Amino acid sequence: MTPSTFITFFHDALSAYNKMCEPILHEFDIPQVSFDILMFLKNNPDLCTAQQISEFRNIKKNLVSVHVDKLVAAGYLQRGTVAGDRRKILLSCTEKAKPILKAGLKMQQDFNQKLILNIPKEYMSIYKEIIDSMAANARQMMNE
Repeated sequence: MTPSTFITFFHDALSAYNKMCEPILHEFDIPQVSFDILMFLKNNPDLCTAQQISEFRNIKKNLVSVHVDKLVAAGYLQRGTVAGDRRKILLSCTEKAKPILKAGLKMQQDFNQKLILNIPKEYMSIYKEIIDSMAANARQMMNE
């Protein structure tokens, strides 16, 4: 696989994911970035600050800030503080966000199933090992 093919795969996969998000975005009348923030918090409960969202989702800090403010105002997110560090703001999804999160988790499951469609079951353990190895290699490259 050439670097170009690899980049094209990630571009196509992200485009397909975003396309699968569209019905949810329309149903709940929220923008893609807001949806991405909610799903990130749901899928990564230990990564719950705006800075972590910005870093891990590669969304500009000011854009995260604007969407967090809108999500809080709409009642989908709440802010909390950390004892001993009142500057650190923790974000969490509210009860009102549950229908969006439920639809989002179902969509993510469907996306994953469609992405691995036609990969023989006997290859799935190899696929997982390859993905895990590539993730470890990427983390190592970032630390070099």
